[in-house]
Amino acid sequence: MSISRRKFLIRSVQCVLAAGFLPGLSACAERPVREQELTGDGYGGLVDVIGRQRADIIRYASLAPSGHNVQPWTVTIKSADNWIIGSAEERWLSEVDPRNRELALSIGAFLENLVIAAQANGFEVNIRLLADNPFDPELLSLELVNGKRVDYPLKRLFERRTLRTGFKNEYLDPEDILYLTDADDNFFYYPPESPGAEWLAMATVAAMEHQVKRDNVQQELARWIRWSEADAAKYRNGLTPESMDITGLAGWYVKNFYGESDVLGKDFRKATVERAKKQVAESGGWIVIRSDNERVGTLIETGRRFERMFLKAKTRSVGVHPMSQVLEERPWVEDVRKILGLESKPQFILRVGYTREYPLPVSLRMPPGEITYTSE
Repeated sequence: MSISRRKFLIRSVQCVLAAGFLPGLSACAERPVREQELTGDGYGGLVDVIGRQRADIIRYASLAPSGHNVQPWTVTIKSADNWIIGSAEERWLSEVDPRNRELALSIGAFLENLVIAAQANGFEVNIRLLADNPFDPELLSLELVNGKRVDYPLKRLFERRTLRTGFKNEYLDPEDILYLTDADDNFFYYPPESPGAEWLAMATVAAMEHQVKRDNVQQELARWIRWSEADAAKYRNGLTPESMDITGLAGWYVKNFYGESDVLGKDFRKATVERAKKQVAESGGWIVIRSDNERVGTLIETGRRFERMFLKAKTRSVGVHPMSQVLEERPWVEDVRKILGLESKPQFILRVGYTREYPLPVSLRMPPGEITYTSE
């Protein structure tokens, strides 16, 4: 291959790469969910300890979204019906999430999935907060007790995915907003061309431009990208080319020739910003979720609210794309509350819109043996 041809391919690929390089909870799905990925290593042992029904509850919970798809949660089995939910320090995102704020939100999404799956299997879940802050290794104590079976379409947990493209520039119908948010006053919708939406679009791009210049952030991102099939199979977490909509020639190229150092390149960073500009120009507005405070229990509950909404989005053909750079970078994080007229700080910033199609989910998932532990 000539040098000019190689440069052409590299630059073509870099234009595509930015599709998914948006830190925060935007990266939560990668490749078609396979049954063997969810019942693989460790699943049989977990079934031996707590039974298939309870093991499947954990399996459903593990489909929750998390930043860079790090899947930070852990489950310690004290007994068949008593579990401790915690987090793994090696799966923290210390650069984009130095206060573990987004981690606590992800634990909330995990908890919501778990409760939904438990209720669908005829259990109630008694929840006790253990942590004083999101850095505590043990966050929640759960007790499963027999209860009334709740009819819930569990396929929603499998079908949930982040969408980044294909949004229509149309207002969301008020009835759809009420349905998605349950009329919860912690949700705020900013329709297209409203002052709030225009500021969020501008600020998101500006915050992204600032963030990609931070080498520590790019290095952290690079560590969580699984370029090759071998790394995807080895780690079963993080981002893959499929999650970033890199397919065809571009997908083949990055799987064979890309590595961590490419994420630190100038062209890669530039392409990331350009992609963000295209994304914010394509939306049906923004949904912001706030919380009264940032105590760990409140953040976990806010994560549950987010997941409840997310799980209903497909039923109304609404795409959801978390873009939280504004909450990760100064000065935007200091301005957002005042500019949006909120009484308290937002915890999620979501680009939303009716979508032309809703593809099947794509997601690497860690095997049960990697997230569950048996108490001695």
